[in-house]
Amino acid sequence: MNVNQVLARAFASVVVSIDLTDDDDIDPDIATDILEPAAAFFRDLSEEGRREATSLILQCAEMEDNPERKRAILELPEAIGILDES
Repeated sequence: MNVNQVLARAFASVVVSIDLTDDDDIDPDIATDILEPAAAFFRDLSEEGRREATSLILQCAEMEDNPERKRAILELPEAIGILDES
């Protein structure tokens, strides 16, 4: 696994863990405050960069055994806004 794959997997893992955490454990507003700046970095990428990031995130989903986490990872590119910008 190269460094980009490791970083994508780490990012996906953290985001999905926060996303799937009960609202009583992590306040949704705080979770948004944590994740929004990171998501903004992805939205600042070129179209090619967003495609590459999406591909890396989808590769992470392929490696995930937990169905709930896999589904959340598959939804991640759209959730962070890198699919809907062209």
